[in-house]
Amino acid sequence: MKRKKLLVLLILLCLIILAGAVIVAKPYVNRYFCVGCGDCVKHCPTQAISIVSGKAVIDAELCIDCGLCIKSCNFQAIRKAK
Repeated sequence: MKRKKLLVLLILLCLIILAGAVIVAKPYVNRYFCVGCGDCVKHCPTQAISIVSGKAVIDAELCIDCGLCIKSCNFQAIRKAK
């Protein structure tokens, strides 16, 4: 019985570690630098970016972390979270 509990705990620990490795920091918009030009919206392949109140907003659920928005932003308003 004790071995079974230990095995279950070990499996759970492995799953937690693997889940942590899968979590990727998504790009974010620095609203101070964003001018709302929409270039990032045009380049986003999943339509994860929209302009709200004149600033870009990234939907983390739709974002596939391709980095095209970062490359397309001439104002360096979109950055990779660390």
